[in-house]
Amino acid sequence: MTYTTPEFIDIPAHAVLAVDGRGSADGPAFEAAVATLLADRTIQGTWWSGDDRMRFDLEHPDGWSWTLAVPLATDARIEQREEQRVARLVHHGPYEDEGPSIAALYAFVAEQGLEAAGPHTETYLNDPGTTPPADLRTELRVPVK
Repeated sequence: MTYTTPEFIDIPAHAVLAVDGRGSADGPAFEAAVATLLADRTIQGTWWSGDDRMRFDLEHPDGWSWTLAVPLATDARIEQREEQRVARLVHHGPYEDEGPSIAALYAFVAEQGLEAAGPHTETYLNDPGTTPPADLRTELRVPVK
């Protein structure tokens, strides 16, 4: 088996950093989007003490307040995703071998008397640049209704 047993999970609402594109995952547009999202980003920290944002007391770190932020690339945007119920499984192996895993996911949805409520989403659980293709892990999810 090249995938885990399908299951249903509830994904809470959340924000994502998103870049749109078109074309093959082997193409330059996809590679540029991946580079944008995976680029080393600096983290900005804003610090203050208590309720006074103009005060910072180095002697009392337990009273510090802070906000951490990551600057966005010019072609990326923040996208708010709604809560949704999804069917999911984890594919083991190369991306080009996902066909049977995707088919199993959609078959599971149909067997449960449900249907897809949108396109499937893939979450890449390890780095394809440093992970051998046979060891890649990809979470496949499809929203259901």
